[in-house]
Amino acid sequence: MNEDYKKVDIAEAAERLHLDRAIVGNLMKKFLNSDAVDKAEAAFNASDTGAARLAIHSIKGTAANVGAVGLSKLALEIETKIKENGTLDFELLNLMKDIWNELKSM
Repeated sequence: MNEDYKKVDIAEAAERLHLDRAIVGNLMKKFLNSDAVDKAEAAFNASDTGAARLAIHSIKGTAANVGAVGLSKLALEIETKIKENGTLDFELLNLMKDIWNELKSM
C-alpha cells in the first residue's frame, strides 16, 4: 500500500482554514464517519460513472479540506481515470476503503 495515501496534515488544513487544529480534527472524524465512501462504492457497483465521479470528487475536496491529503490524492487518481476514459477502478476504490477505515480507526 502506498504510504503517501495515508498522509494527514491537520496543521496545514487548520492554518489554511484559519481554524483550531482540534476543530479540524473533529471535522475529519465526522467526514470519516460519513457514508461518502459507501456512496462511491454503490455508484461503482451500479456502473454509474456519473454518480461515481461526483462521489469521488466530493471525497477529494472534503479530504483535502480536513487534512487527509493522501486520501485526496488517491481520490484525484480515481477521478482522473473516470474522467479520461470512464474507467471505474475497483482496485483503487478498495484501496480507498482500506485507507478510509485505517484513518477512521486512528
